[in-house]
Amino acid sequence: MQRRRGGPEATLIESQSQISQFCQRCGDEGRFAFDTEFVMEDRYESEVCLLQAAVADSVVIIDPFSKLDLSPLWGLVANDAIETVVHAGQEDLAIAVQYTEVAPRRVFDVQIAAGLVGFDYPISLQRLIQSMLHIRLHKAKTLTDWRKRPLTQAQIRYAAEDVAYLLTIREDLNKKLESLGRLDWAREEFRCLEELTRYRRAEEDRLLRIKGMGNLKSEKLAVAREIMHWRETLAKRLNRPARVVLKDHLLVEIAKHGLAEVSDIRDLRGMNLNQRNIHSLVEVIRNARKIPSSEWPEQKPRSVDAPRDAALLALVTAVARSYCLEHKLAYGLVATQKSIRELIRHSAFGRPSDGTGVELLAGWRGETVGAMLADVLAGKRTVRVEELDGERTVRVTRRRDKKRT
Repeated sequence: MQRRRGGPEATLIESQSQISQFCQRCGDEGRFAFDTEFVMEDRYESEVCLLQAAVADSVVIIDPFSKLDLSPLWGLVANDAIETVVHAGQEDLAIAVQYTEVAPRRVFDVQIAAGLVGFDYPISLQRLIQSMLHIRLHKAKTLTDWRKRPLTQAQIRYAAEDVAYLLTIREDLNKKLESLGRLDWAREEFRCLEELTRYRRAEEDRLLRIKGMGNLKSEKLAVAREIMHWRETLAKRLNRPARVVLKDHLLVEIAKHGLAEVSDIRDLRGMNLNQRNIHSLVEVIRNARKIPSSEWPEQKPRSVDAPRDAALLALVTAVARSYCLEHKLAYGLVATQKSIRELIRHSAFGRPSDGTGVELLAGWRGETVGAMLADVLAGKRTVRVEELDGERTVRVTRRRDKKRT
């Protein structure tokens, strides 16, 4: 046992019966704190090196290299009867999905909750704990190699701190959300973490997220898609990141210029495939060229900003930031440059009229800041600079049309 400063004890799990007992505790209490330490830089899939979990008065550290059956722990994340409390937990939840192939359930992410009650977003766990509990963590193991064994006491202490205070912070944030009437907003955000599609990106989405793909026509995209499939298969077999096996810019270059000769591909700068894999890639490219046009991916329409959009973007961003300051919301959680551009284009073209697919017009955003920004863009509200508590701030008021005489 290791006593932590002001927190529960950290126990290193060493037997299957301890795992069973801890999972029973989680079921009895109805929630647990969850975190992982993993390595993904040189692997196809993230390699879990440590699991940390906590209930009300106990922190446990589980070593996945100990060959224990961890399925009961992964199963907790997908249990409808148990709340999983995390901090910036998407990657940790993704690892659970990797093992269970089941979507997470009843997630409470304290980083998101904090952004909804006035803290910065994203905010580190260290800053959040210091701000809320006035406890300073000693984060000296940020770059530690979690694959090395044996674990040191310093590593165990560091790992334990990632979950030891989550449940306390969760309670405090929940009360703040309730007092501000924003519990439903938080639940709406948490539900996004409970969608399996968030952890399994659609093929077309993954393809177009590669830099440079947006400039390719459908015929070239078809070739790029097949190369991407081939790259994923090879990367999984080699247990290497896909972008290491074949770099993104080389994938785009091959598809863009229609390279289909071994010598042309071999001579590309940065190419590290061996001769056998290059021959395999050439075969994939030649087959991809035979794909009928009816099966080509759709080309993403290029959006070109109008000259005035830059001014509108700056204005709407300033108004949104001012709204967030006034209403104790983290701007980084509420809006992005992409979502504001999306709203501006919607206001210009108005299709579809109900705002479907426009993030700032959906859910709690649409009912609050989005509705206000839409009114500004429609000319229904005026924007002016005012003095407030000795500082200048942007104020938005309803426009009053002058009566005609």
